[in-house]
Amino acid sequence: MTITYSTFEAFRPHFNALANVAYFKIVPKPSSGIKHTLHTAYRAVVWFLVIIYNLQHVIRVIQARHSTEQVVNTLFVLLTTLNTLGKQVTFNARIKRMDRLITIIEGPLFAGRNAYDEKVLRENARIMFRLLKMYHGSIYLCGAMWGISPLVSKLSDEVELTGYFPFDTSDWLGFGIAVAFNTIVITLQGYGHVTMDCTIVSIYAQTKTQLQILRNNLEHLVDPVEETGREICVRSTVFKDIEDPAFGVVLKKRLTRCVEHYKQIVWFHEEAEAVFDEALMIQLFVVAWVICMTVYKIVDLSLLSAEFFTMFVYLGCMLGQLFIYCYYGTQVRAESEFINYSIYRSDWVSLSPRFRALLLILMSRGMRSVVPRVAHIVPMSLETYISVLRSSYTLFTFLERK
Repeated sequence: MTITYSTFEAFRPHFNALANVAYFKIVPKPSSGIKHTLHTAYRAVVWFLVIIYNLQHVIRVIQARHSTEQVVNTLFVLLTTLNTLGKQVTFNARIKRMDRLITIIEGPLFAGRNAYDEKVLRENARIMFRLLKMYHGSIYLCGAMWGISPLVSKLSDEVELTGYFPFDTSDWLGFGIAVAFNTIVITLQGYGHVTMDCTIVSIYAQTKTQLQILRNNLEHLVDPVEETGREICVRSTVFKDIEDPAFGVVLKKRLTRCVEHYKQIVWFHEEAEAVFDEALMIQLFVVAWVICMTVYKIVDLSLLSAEFFTMFVYLGCMLGQLFIYCYYGTQVRAESEFINYSIYRSDWVSLSPRFRALLLILMSRGMRSVVPRVAHIVPMSLETYISVLRSSYTLFTFLERK
């Protein structure tokens, strides 16, 4: 059975979205040189806006350093945007390594070979697409509220903007320009940020999906039929790989492919972990502080205010952002822990002791689980997610006492 479905389909919407906001190059590379040049110039403009926006907030923090409340009001935005900038640098400073990951995704070992493979690949792509669209919707909502909230507050009281502006923002013209700039750039950064998050999570999900495909291949390793359903093995009461030498050759090819597939999954996982290691370290540290500061800001707001709704949506994005990493990290670990179980479920009793020894060697490698980690120490798991929430609460109680 010939499968023409491309594994890269699970990533295409993500790279298209990153290219649309100039956070990454166009994938695949455009055939038109003019399009490539224009997109490079567009990326330079976006880099300039992002850096200016972060500098505005750094200056504001320095100006308000003697007021805890004003510092918190600025820091909860600044830390998030610095986190975004860190991921943006990671994606663009390691383009060659990203290209290698994309090559593996599009390679023959990650491609589907039968109906089952295509089914799980399509299902993974569908889930990743829905997750991306859900986060984009959240960002649009949050960005809209980010623009509306200060305008509503301005009607009843003076509003302090989180960033520094080198012009008077007390009048409606200056205030409107400042709010428009903040809204556009924060929405752009939010869109790019969640897209980068969903792209990294898609790599986790692809690792999990490939382990799922590998497990299915191991469970059906000794099946006496081809993928087309044609029998390729004689009925045997002894050892299949000895009584039917031709089938023994097929078995070795199947096992070799499974081993190569497993090696490439492990390499893919380790390479992705190395590429995004620093960005995810910053993520863990920043998210704990941002959740803490957002809650600190929310507790003093009126439940019916526009700012409360904005902060509530923003907090939901922050909580969900870390959750998807930890959830899919747990999924990867769970799938890898069942590799040996899948080998055991195959019809290994019908194989010769020599072939069983090969399976035992593979099982010895399967005893080491594939676990996404940050800094090679902290596992990306639901247990880590709970630990970060506890740390956020600890920081919150510290700020409350201050």
